[in-house]
Amino acid sequence: MLPISLSAQGGFPVNGGTAMTSQPAQASASAPAGGMFESNTFLEMANRVFDPSSDSMDFENGSFEWKGKNFNLSEQRAFRSRFERFLLAAPTEEEAQYAQLMADIIERLAVSNDNSDDAILDTWQLLFRASRFDLDGGNSTIVANQVFNAWRIRKESRGVSMDQRELQQVRKYQQEIVANRAMSLKSIREKRLRESSSGQRDDSESTSTGTEAVTSEAAFRMLDLAETEAKILALETQSAMTGLQAKLQFQSQIVSFMIQRRFEHALVLAGFYQSIFKGSHQALEVGKDQLQEFLPGSDLSFTVDSMTFIAREAINDVNKGVEAVNAAYSEGRNLIALERLQEVFFLGEYLTELNKIPTQQRRHMLDLYRGLIEAGELAEAKDYDGVSELAGEIAKLADDFPKNRVLSSVETAKSMSDMAVFAASQYRNLGDIDKARAELQTAIDIWPSNPAIREFQHETTKLATAGSQGIQIFDDLYKRMDRRGIYERRMDLGFALAEDTQRRPLLMEVVEQVARIDLLVSQSRELVKQGESYAAWELLVEAAKIDPSDGPMNQARAELAPRVADFVLKIDRAQRQAEDGHHAGALAAYLAAQDIYPVSRLCRQGISRETEALMAGLRGQE
Repeated sequence: MLPISLSAQGGFPVNGGTAMTSQPAQASASAPAGGMFESNTFLEMANRVFDPSSDSMDFENGSFEWKGKNFNLSEQRAFRSRFERFLLAAPTEEEAQYAQLMADIIERLAVSNDNSDDAILDTWQLLFRASRFDLDGGNSTIVANQVFNAWRIRKESRGVSMDQRELQQVRKYQQEIVANRAMSLKSIREKRLRESSSGQRDDSESTSTGTEAVTSEAAFRMLDLAETEAKILALETQSAMTGLQAKLQFQSQIVSFMIQRRFEHALVLAGFYQSIFKGSHQALEVGKDQLQEFLPGSDLSFTVDSMTFIAREAINDVNKGVEAVNAAYSEGRNLIALERLQEVFFLGEYLTELNKIPTQQRRHMLDLYRGLIEAGELAEAKDYDGVSELAGEIAKLADDFPKNRVLSSVETAKSMSDMAVFAASQYRNLGDIDKARAELQTAIDIWPSNPAIREFQHETTKLATAGSQGIQIFDDLYKRMDRRGIYERRMDLGFALAEDTQRRPLLMEVVEQVARIDLLVSQSRELVKQGESYAAWELLVEAAKIDPSDGPMNQARAELAPRVADFVLKIDRAQRQAEDGHHAGALAAYLAAQDIYPVSRLCRQGISRETEALMAGLRGQE
């Protein structure tokens, strides 16, 4: 439809579907090469100038890199909304109080401070004060719950240890009994052997009875010992499992805080972990895959200590980053300040150090940020007048903005568009319509709103000599409803009917219809390649409703008909039955066709239509 819309402006018809490559021009009508402007990369320059993001932020791949560590970025729109919300906010006293409280908690958990149970308990109670602040987001409560759960499991483990000691004493006693019974049994057997050798029959019988009694008692004592051993083993397993569960829960939450960039809470939780668990339990057992993505190519040993180191490094880097932002802003380097601010914000979004950026400075950064984004969108749309105007406003907000380079690139782009329009005029005057059309397309690609383009189209319309002939051809084709013929001549007819307010809408309608048919035919061929012959046939049926006499469409139907003959036969039968008023028969035929192709839209519509007709007939009989 683009050729017609261009013609409607009173100008030269251009195919906007695909850019046409310019051929070498004659000496009197030299034209710029089609790719010359693209290689000049005004858009690339605009992306660099109008993109306030730093090199470490890659929205395309959704990542943010900081010292070799990767964070997952959310989509750009979500990041923009959070960043703009920060720039619109103002530092509050509550945030300063929260920052002081978190710093106090972290300091209390330091190794150099008092790490007694009472001190740890006092620090733990401070977490509930921190959780009352909105800025905390309830994460301090999560830390407190993890610590409490570990304490409870440790208390349970102490009870299990007491049970183990008692059972071990019972086991020792049972082992002594079993050993004594074994010695007694051995003595009895030796005595029996001596007596047997001396021939004392009666004494042998009594000795045998005693031996059997001792053997039976020893067996029972051994069963008791085995049962005690099993209980001890079960308690040991239970103790190990509960301790491991507490450790894994702790470590999982530390990793989660790190990935969420909640570095302060990660530090607090790691501090409690080091106080509760032994030094031999510092290696991470969970989250290694997530940490490997978080630290690509890192040879760090994944321990709680290494997580503490990274969290402190991030906090320190945010602190220095805020200082750098304020320093750059105070020196008038606002563009650099904005780039660094985005880095600092994403890394330390949940850190209160950002409160050191004053409200007025935030508002200035917001105006600059929105101006750069808007200018980038204008550059992408190639609205060079808008870019030039907005570049002047941005330069007032940031002294380090390269305004002159932007304006120079804008003027270069405009000049190249004007050159392409001039080349199109030359080719038109020489009668080379194809090259003129290609050059005009080049001019539109470079600068769509170039006033010279409209002027060229207006002049071309005036110079048209085949207007009346084009009108006659259109009238003849339209009278015969030869849509395909009109579509194939759409370029010339669009030129001829550029100012014909009566015929131009008819031409546009025909072009839309044939384009729709071609689209349906093309889609049906793709479906045939995928083995969806019935779906392809239904698309051709839709195309036939537009123009039953269209040649390419009928050819496609003829090629596809043998593959769907069974389905088409039943659909035709259903349509004939419906035309004759036999709604029950039509419904049966549609149902039979649906058995062949269950997702058929034709069948679904036919069944619905015939069911309503059948029900209407039954109601009429009542």
